[in-house]
Amino acid sequence: MPLASKDLLISLAILLLVLGTPCSGAFWKTQNKIKTSVHLSPKIEVGPGSVSNKNYYDIEFPRGHVAIKGFNAEVVDESGNPVPLHETYLHHWVLVRYYESKSKLATHANYDPHRVLHVSDTISNSSEVVVRNSGICQGNTLGQYYGLGSETRGTNTDIPDPFGIEIGNPADIPEGYEEKWKLNIHAIDTRGVEDKLGCTECKCDLYNITVNEYGIPLSPSYEGGLYCCYDQTQCRLKKGFQGPKRSLYLRYTVKWIDWDEYVVPVKIYILDVTDTLKTSDTSNIASSDHNCLVEYKVDPCNSESKKDNECVDVKRTRLPMQKGGYVV
Repeated sequence: MPLASKDLLISLAILLLVLGTPCSGAFWKTQNKIKTSVHLSPKIEVGPGSVSNKNYYDIEFPRGHVAIKGFNAEVVDESGNPVPLHETYLHHWVLVRYYESKSKLATHANYDPHRVLHVSDTISNSSEVVVRNSGICQGNTLGQYYGLGSETRGTNTDIPDPFGIEIGNPADIPEGYEEKWKLNIHAIDTRGVEDKLGCTECKCDLYNITVNEYGIPLSPSYEGGLYCCYDQTQCRLKKGFQGPKRSLYLRYTVKWIDWDEYVVPVKIYILDVTDTLKTSDTSNIASSDHNCLVEYKVDPCNSESKKDNECVDVKRTRLPMQKGGYVV
C-alpha cells in the first residue's frame, strides 16, 4: 500500500449477503438450472484524457420473479477485448434497482446523464423510486445492488445454493409500476495524460476545475475528487499528444434461476467504514442517522511516521444492526 497522502480516496465498502429467513432448509438444493446472459451497455465514447460519467436507464436484465445468483462486469472495446485500467480507469460502476411508473411519459433518452432518480420512502407523486439494498446507509449513498470501484474487476460474486437474491416478486412491486435497472458508469481515459495517478484521483488542477458540474464554486481546500472529474471534463495531456477517440462498453454477465420454494432468499448489505454514526447503549438504532461517505480525505503523515515507514491510514467503526442473521 502506498504512503498515505492528502488525496481524496474512494471509500471501500463491504458487500455482505445476510439470510432473510431462518437457516432451516439451508442445505436443500435448488431445483433450477442456472441461466446466464451477457449484455453490453450503451456505447461509451472517450478520447485521450476525457471523462464519461453517465446513467443508463432500463438496461437489459432478467425479468419476472427470479433469484440472482451472480453479477459481474468489465470494460471492453468494440472487438470485445477487455480494456486495461492503465488505458481507461473504471472509477466506479453501480447497478441500481428502481420502480418506474407505467404512466410516466418517456420524454428523455435512456442514457440521459442529467436525469435523477427520486429516493423516497413513499410511492406517492414519484415517477421513479429507487429500491435500495438492505444496508444501513441512507439517502443516495451506497444504495446499489452491485458495483463499486475498479477493484471489483475479477471479483467472484457467485452465490452458492440454495441462496439467491429475490427480485421481480409481483407482491413487492407497487401497483402501476414496473421494476427496472440502471447502470452508472464513470470511466476516465488516461491515454497520453500528464499524470495518470493524478487523473484517476481526480485532482482538480489537472482538470482545470474550480466549480462543480452545476457551476457552484469549490472550496479551495478541495484538492480532488468526484466534483472535479464529472461527465465531459478533460484531464491535462502531455504537450503535443494526439490520439483517436474510442468506443467502449461495460460488458456485464448476469446469472439467475427462476424463483421456487427451494430458494432461500438473501439480502445485500453494504457497510462503510467511514460511517460516523454515534451510538450508545441507550440510543435508538432505528432513528439514528448514518453518515456513509463516497470519498474521504486521508490525513497527512507526520515526520516520525515517514521516518519509521509507518505511514498507514487506519479507520475502524462500530455499526449496530436492527436484525441478526447469517452471513453467506
